[in-house]
Order: sequence, then structure tokens, then C-alpha cells
Amino acid sequence: MCAIGGIYIRQNKHIDLKHYLGSMLSIQRHRGPDAERLWIKPDNSIGLCHNRLAILGIGVSGNQPMHSAGKQITITFNGEIYNYQELRQELASKGSVFTTGTDTEVLIEAYRHWGFDMIHRLRGMFAFAIYDHNAEVLFCTRDRVGKKPFVFAETDSGFIFASEIPAVRQAPGVDTRHDHDAIAAMLLHNLRHIPDPHTAYKGIRRLRPGHAILVKHGKIERAWRYWTPKASDEDTTRERLRSLLEESISLRMRSDVPVGALLSGGIDSSAIVNLMQKQSANPIHTYSLGLNKDDEDLHRARRVANELGTKHKEFYFDKEKQWEHLNKLIGIYGDPIMLLPFVHTYTLCSAIRKDGIKVVLGGNGADELFYGYKGHVRTLSVSRWLDKLSRISPILSLLKRTRLSWVAASRGARKSAFYEFVAKQTLPAFLSQDAISTIKNRAAEELQYWGELCPSNHYIDESNFVGLLVENPHSVTIAGDLPAMAASVEIRSPFLDQEIVSFALATDAEKKIPDTKNPDWLKAILREAVTDLMPESILRAPKRGFGAGIQESSLLSGPWKNKADQILRNASTLNGFLSKEKIEKAWTDFSNGRGNAAAIAKQLAIQLWLKAEHDETN
Repeated sequence: MCAIGGIYIRQNKHIDLKHYLGSMLSIQRHRGPDAERLWIKPDNSIGLCHNRLAILGIGVSGNQPMHSAGKQITITFNGEIYNYQELRQELASKGSVFTTGTDTEVLIEAYRHWGFDMIHRLRGMFAFAIYDHNAEVLFCTRDRVGKKPFVFAETDSGFIFASEIPAVRQAPGVDTRHDHDAIAAMLLHNLRHIPDPHTAYKGIRRLRPGHAILVKHGKIERAWRYWTPKASDEDTTRERLRSLLEESISLRMRSDVPVGALLSGGIDSSAIVNLMQKQSANPIHTYSLGLNKDDEDLHRARRVANELGTKHKEFYFDKEKQWEHLNKLIGIYGDPIMLLPFVHTYTLCSAIRKDGIKVVLGGNGADELFYGYKGHVRTLSVSRWLDKLSRISPILSLLKRTRLSWVAASRGARKSAFYEFVAKQTLPAFLSQDAISTIKNRAAEELQYWGELCPSNHYIDESNFVGLLVENPHSVTIAGDLPAMAASVEIRSPFLDQEIVSFALATDAEKKIPDTKNPDWLKAILREAVTDLMPESILRAPKRGFGAGIQESSLLSGPWKNKADQILRNASTLNGFLSKEKIEKAWTDFSNGRGNAAAIAKQLAIQLWLKAEHDETN
């Protein structure tokens, strides 16, 4: 797990590669403090850099950028290829010779044998760039659901990429004007981040999950989507799910350093820890965080840890440190983003790193894939209603002229149409009048892009699929990368394994929510698959999100109120994009008990991001 970066210069242009790659290494050091190195081609046309968090092949031979034996291929890679041992054996049978124990070397040989098609053979989380010296092309790609970040910019001078926005921003010629359309997207409904491929800057983009780009002589020559989400053709039984989960955890325990686990005491993390312990000769290190020692999350986690005999530690919320951590994470991310569990995870991972642990497993993605939130009950009811309405097209035509017009949208575009409706209700509360009349709905665009790829016709499946890729990355994939890597720790997410994703896409919603009148038995097929792994009291306990005892509204109206008040009453308008008066009114309403904490938190995040941006450039 690492940070990557690089600059590919256009012909007849010049960039001081050593200086700017060195800056990238410094900016992203938290992602990989174990080693750092840069490589520059002798003709000064391209340079790559890498910060390393050593997990596989931890000796110096695993440092990057890494070259093939003949030095015709050079790679900088962030992530883990979980099936690297199987690929290594297959490649060895084709004549490949390996000199390190790393998955990085496997990627080099995979490219040498299979070219771009190598991506389809990878099972893991990854973002990498491979430079092919003979073809003079840079091949860049990102894993299927976006567990690892890839940020890039095209300028008049060349192509720049890195793991984080601040590393790209410092390169010359990058257009860092604010993208108001993108920033507006995070204000909508469930979004708490700017959806890929957009960022807060006009000239900086994120590579979409499951996509790749090819760069030649500093220009993007080709961009394509390599992943088409498909439902598994295997039987969707609880036994099959259990087998996939056991395999996924086994693959993610491959490491040359100790592997621990985040334990919230919920079903997902409890199942993971139990299966890890079954595969480990030694007690697993587990970690939890709560408001105080009486927090229900901590009670549940203690119960599981005691039963399994893990080496368990728990930590408590500290309002001052957590505020500092929130500011730090927004600065590292380089975009406005707001999710309190980020802060909890960073607090835990900082302690985990001090404990000598570099890798932990977490339960990210289970609720999104198997419908674990109470809101999914309502979505299933709507989905069933839409299935019935779809047979009566005249009624749908009438709905197009009402506030329920999104219901009449075509399959794959319904969530997008809903966000078009939501924008009309939400954005006037914070944007200036001029901005309201010109804004483009970037969230709706992305929801339609991915919605049309959903393999199911049912609205609940469409809604959750686009939720995974567009709406909820802040709580799934970004949550598994940003706070952990800020503390030099790697989080691995067994539920986001591509085989489990395919299984979930194939599983009928009724197997996930068999009884809408029993909201405490959500993600039923998963509960049934792990029934034997935990006490009945945990298995049937009501759903609690990570850090449920620490509420955003309580912080903003309590220990963080004075800080928020000072910021929101002196808010920047982003050159007239936001309305200072509207932000102040919303904050006053919230302070008087009438406002929406989530909307206020997003505005606070924007202001904290602007402050971090100012601090970075001064």
C-alpha cells in the first residue's frame, strides 16, 4: 500500500521532473513512510515516483518504481493483488522469472505476457501506472469499485498523476480554478463527497473505478471502461456466500506483516474477525472506538473479542483531537468531504500504527451490497411499486408532469432523475441566485452513467448499485483509504471482493430483505451465512453505524459549536457561488433546533477545505 505519482511531458515542453516528483514524495509520505524513490527516464520525457508502505516482500528489492529484468517496463503501483500467488505460478509456467516476493513484480510480468488484458485477471484493490519503454506509452488503471485513488491532470506541458489532489495541484500548469458544478454535487441528498471523475478543480480529475487510460508523449490517447458489472451465474445460497467470504478473508490475510481487524461489534466486523481467528495460529489484534466506556458499540465489541480471545483494545472520543483530525483529513484529501466516521477511523489507525500493525481488515461495503440500512426497507417497497407501475405505461406518462417524474424515467436513469428533482429543492438553500440558474448536475450525470450498467431491472438494485459507485464511496471506498493511509495503515475490505460483488448483484432483494416488517433482520442472507460465528445477541441486535454513539448533530450543537459558529458566520462564497446570507441563516436555524445537521456539516466541510487550500498555498 503506497502513494504513486508521475509526470509525462509533452514533446518540446519542459518540466523540472526531479523538483516536482520530489514534492509529490514529500506531500504523500504519510501513505508510504517505509521507503521513497523516484525514477526519471534519461531523456527527461517521463518520471515516476513512489512512497512505500512495505507489506509484501518487505525488503529493499520490493521498492518502487520497479523495472522489468530488461528494463523495458517500469511501474509505480498502489494496492494489493490478492491472487498474486496464483498469477505468479501461471506466469512462471510461461517462462517468467521472479526475483522478489512482491505482487508488483507479478504485475510487470502480467503486462509483459497479456498487455492491457492483464486487468481482467487481477483480483484486488489497485491503482497503477506502467510505462512501456518500447511503445512509449503510459498505461494507467484503477480497480473495479475504486478502492484505490488515481488523480490526474492534463496540461499544455504534459500529463500529471498521483494518489492525492495536493500532489497533483503543485505541478506547473494545472488548472486549479474551482469547479462550482462539482462542488454543488456534494450538497445533494446522500452525497458527502464530490463524485468521480470530478474534483473541486476544473483541471483535476479522478479516474473512474473500473476504467483505464493510455497516455503517449504526455497526451491521453485513449480512455476506456474495462469492467462491465455482471451478476454471478452461481447459485445465490447462504452456503455459497459463506464460502466466498472465507476465501476473500483468506486472500486478504496474505501479508509479510501482522494483520489485525477493526471490530465495531456489528455483524460484518464480527464475522470477519471470527473467520480471521479461525485461520490464524495467534490471537488477532482487534480495535474499537466509541464515545466512552459505556458506548453500546464498545459493549458489543468486547463481547465478541472476549468470546474469540482476540487481543483487543478500545479507544474513546476526544472532541479536540477529533476536530484536529477532521481538518487534517480534509487537507490530505484535497477536496471538500464530510463523514464523521473518517475521524474515528483515523483515530483508530493512528493507534494501530503505534501498536506495530500495518494492515487491518474492515467490514466496508456489506450494508451497501446486502441492504443493511433501514432505508432499504422503504426502497424495496418503492421498487415493488415501480415494478407494478411499469406494466401500466399510461400512468407513467401522467407522472412525468408531476413531482414524481423520476418514477417515469427509464431503467437505469431513475436515480439520476431523482437527483435532478432533489437539486431543485436543495441547491436554492445555499447557492447564490446566479449559480442556481447556471449549475450543471454532475451527480445526476454520473448516476445515469453507472445506472445504465446495472445488470438488474429492479429499482432497489439500481439504486444500491449506483449508491456503491457514486453516492456512497465516502462511507465505503474512500472510508477504506483516506483515514487509514493518513495514518500509514492499510485497510482491506473482504466484502468488496469482486466475487462477492458479483454474488450480491445476482442475489434477489427478497433474500436480503425477506420481511419488510422486520427491519432488524436486514441483509438476511449474510446473517444466515454467518449465524454460527457470533452470539445470538449480536446476530439479532439492531443495526448501528460505526460511531453511532457520536452524532454529528450533537457535536455541532455542543463541543464543536463555537468553532463552527466562527467559520460559518464568516463563510467564503467561492467568488459568489455560495450565498453567505443563506449559509448564516441555515446555521442560525440549526442553532435554534430547526436545521439539518447534514447540510450544515457539508457547508462546514467546504469552508475547512478552503482553509486547508489557503494554508497549502501560503
